[in-house]
Amino acid sequence: MQIKEGLIIAPNYIKKEILKKLSKEKKLINIKIMNKKEFIQNYYGKSKKEALYFIMQKYNLNYEVAKNYLDNIFINSKTIKPYFDVLKKENLIETNPYFKNNLKNIKVIGYSDIDPYILKDLNKYNLQIINQNSGTLEPIVHEFVSQTDEITYVAIDIIKKIKEEKVNINDIYISGITEEYKSELIRIFNLFKVPFSFNKKNSLYSTPLVQTFIKNIKKTKDINKSLEHIPSAELKNQIIDIINTLSFPQIDNISLEIIENSLKNITVSNAEIKNVIKIIDINEITDKTKHYYILGLNQTVIPHIYKDDDIILDKEKEPLGLLTSLQKNEIEKENLKYIIKTFPNLTLSYKQKDTFNTYYPSSIIEKLNLKIEKENQITYNYSNDYNKLKLGIMLDNYYNYNEKSDLLNSLYSTYPNIPYNEYSNKYTKISPQNLKEYINNNLTLSYTSLNNYALCPFKFYIKHILKLEPYEDTFPLLIGNLFHHVLSQIYDEKFNLEKEYYGYLKDKSLTPKEEFYIEKLYETLKEDINIIKWQESKSQYNKHLTEKQIEIDKSKDIKITFKGIIDKINYHEENQINVIIIDYKTGNVSATLDNINYGLNMQLPTYIYLVQKGLGKNYQVNGFYLQQILTENQLDSKDSKKDTKDSLKLKGYTVNDESIIEKIDETYQNSLIINALKTTQKGFYAYSKIIDKEEIKKLEEITEDNINKTIDNILNTNFNVTPKRIDNKNISCEFCPFKDICYYKEEDIKDLKNTKFKDIIGGEENA
Repeated sequence: MQIKEGLIIAPNYIKKEILKKLSKEKKLINIKIMNKKEFIQNYYGKSKKEALYFIMQKYNLNYEVAKNYLDNIFINSKTIKPYFDVLKKENLIETNPYFKNNLKNIKVIGYSDIDPYILKDLNKYNLQIINQNSGTLEPIVHEFVSQTDEITYVAIDIIKKIKEEKVNINDIYISGITEEYKSELIRIFNLFKVPFSFNKKNSLYSTPLVQTFIKNIKKTKDINKSLEHIPSAELKNQIIDIINTLSFPQIDNISLEIIENSLKNITVSNAEIKNVIKIIDINEITDKTKHYYILGLNQTVIPHIYKDDDIILDKEKEPLGLLTSLQKNEIEKENLKYIIKTFPNLTLSYKQKDTFNTYYPSSIIEKLNLKIEKENQITYNYSNDYNKLKLGIMLDNYYNYNEKSDLLNSLYSTYPNIPYNEYSNKYTKISPQNLKEYINNNLTLSYTSLNNYALCPFKFYIKHILKLEPYEDTFPLLIGNLFHHVLSQIYDEKFNLEKEYYGYLKDKSLTPKEEFYIEKLYETLKEDINIIKWQESKSQYNKHLTEKQIEIDKSKDIKITFKGIIDKINYHEENQINVIIIDYKTGNVSATLDNINYGLNMQLPTYIYLVQKGLGKNYQVNGFYLQQILTENQLDSKDSKKDTKDSLKLKGYTVNDESIIEKIDETYQNSLIINALKTTQKGFYAYSKIIDKEEIKKLEEITEDNINKTIDNILNTNFNVTPKRIDNKNISCEFCPFKDICYYKEEDIKDLKNTKFKDIIGGEENA
């Protein structure tokens, strides 16, 4: 391809090839290279950065819909034109009037999906389109009964290429890997010890520091203050660069939605890894000297099928000069045809089924009249691990279904001592150095992770180190987050319950049943807020910190942070800052401090520790409570106000000093605010939960000791399967999502004796 002066419109991967070629040839040519999006924005124009906030606010649109309109704003569609007209009127459209004047020669390379209206304009400038001329190759397509066999065949074929044909591993690529393939490909390639890389791009939004930034900006509504908590200069600069591409008059729910989604759309590429098989997209098959595999050549999967579901429908696209879904589908087929017939080192395959579904061969196979090879033999010469696994499967089929494979005898005679029908649930200790490398020398702990370690170290390992628990966005979790979000805002001067409540739910997808409960819960939360405000009218602790994040540095030879977010700290300033800690609960509430000597029930003690150690010596904790902000009774109550008032009583401990208590709760003698707090002529009622200042200090010490011991155990990689049983009740396994992994045995269980809080504080046995 000869490169001449002018404008080249090409995808980024072709742009890199052109620049590499020019650099190699040491040529200086007056050219400009743009991708298709860059050309459209320069030639036709684009919306200004203020436009996104403007149309989201004016038309009450969510981010995705508004962004879609702006990306297509210059298309003269009846759907989009009203938005264009308004933006034009508001001077929110910008154009590059000089761009067209400098255009002379235009060359389009690597794009077969240019819309007709763009081609019409391009033809004014001595347009040259570099078409991809298909070759005449007719490769064989390999058929496999199962996805497992398909991946296994590819793994073996790669080993043959590397060992026997001396193909460089860096010249081998795999494409067509959908989500259905990933876990099995990882498993099988590891069995064959074939190194691979997904060339994965991580979302900037998913990084812990950006999550902290999002949480802080939602609370503070201040970008600069929120950036102060980002220690990484590089990451901070990335966030600033993104913020600079946005514009909004103030930090509100709309601008927060824009910031959050903008960060979600930014990906960070991993450093390129050498000497691995790279997993790529089909459109990255560009070099005829390389070796490529396309797996999953199945109907509805490859080629990709476009549907008539864009904001501009097909019936409107044609007169507007836009490609219809049918035309895009034809282009996809032609692109795939070009790849199949042009690239000489290409291996094609498809499956008939996977674990859940049945599949049919792609229509492109019949269209190109490609030969299908059905008898693809899998050899057993390349992986002992795979062979043993396959033998186990064959033995299962033989014993369970009386199905005997032709290879059973051969494999069994080769591996007579495989541990068939045996299983060890023992944790195999990993080296501390490997752990530190795996977590990038950075460990963050919280009350939840400490509690999980106390319940069972193996649970901690699976959940917090390997992070194997899938995230489930359930309705109860949504309600808990909704209530916590709204209650964190109730002290803002401009607080509007309806705006905060329904604003939080704006982008949430709800069923009719959930929408019904959402309406009922609104009234419940409204009642909660009224009662909380009434409770606080009886207290001199009338200043508030909400959703207060506190971090304590516990670093050793790696960075270790212990952190927590306290729902609410009410405080009263008098020589020192006297505080009470309140943690909201939407589920069952138990404020017990029994068994804290085992590291259990440590949530409230952890908050005491965070306040005393994290906020400074000037803070004195005088009470710590759980507050139940939602119960089932409230939803179906005959006397909602009374039941809500009862459920909202603070459940926890109060300092044993009446001069302090009367400032916390003026009704303390028969408290309407703190659960079971009551005085008699002889002092406090027997069931009142009161605590001395020295006992609070002891709680802080116990918490610090538990944190330190847990950190030492983690760094020493002590993650044995050790569930706890207290007085014959297994408290660790009942709701554990990992019990199907650990297969705990009776000898694994650690029996403990229930230990009362007063015995622990008093320094008696088990303390």
